[in-house]
Amino acid sequence: MAWELGAARPLCWTEPGRTTLEVKTGGWRTRRPVYVEATAPCRAACPAGEPVARWIELARRGDQAAAWAVIREENPFPAIMGRVCAHPCESACNRGQHDGAVAINALERFVGDWGLRHGNLARPELPRPERVAVVGGGPAGLACAYHLSRRGYRVRLYEAEAELGGLLRYGIPEYRLPKVKLDKE
Repeated sequence: MAWELGAARPLCWTEPGRTTLEVKTGGWRTRRPVYVEATAPCRAACPAGEPVARWIELARRGDQAAAWAVIREENPFPAIMGRVCAHPCESACNRGQHDGAVAINALERFVGDWGLRHGNLARPELPRPERVAVVGGGPAGLACAYHLSRRGYRVRLYEAEAELGGLLRYGIPEYRLPKVKLDKE
């Protein structure tokens, strides 16, 4: 198509049937990036719902105390989970598409063991007047008691067996989960 000199022309024109995605001419200053906020695939795949990318970044910086605290916001047993979890987060890891998935399970075990050696749990400053009974000292009962006590409740745990832990103590062999680690956590 030819335009006469001095005639009105359209501001933007491409050949019929073609778009600016095909014809790369002119400035692109009008195009803006699109930011999509989504849950990281590793966090979405984590059964405990841990903010994996957040605590791994803290551990990478050498701040194991902060990494341990972040894990324990969701999961009270990082040293145990680092030993017994089937780690579906690693299968979902984006790095697997490039060179290899991050060894999230091994990192969690490392941070959990660091926490057992160095960590101390702060008690809530203002305990609540309510008292709560938790029946069962297995993983779910212990996690429930942990989260309730973090929120200031006074918790009493009832367990039929001689020791706490349930499946963790009686169903997982010693070579996979040393009882010393279970008792500490």
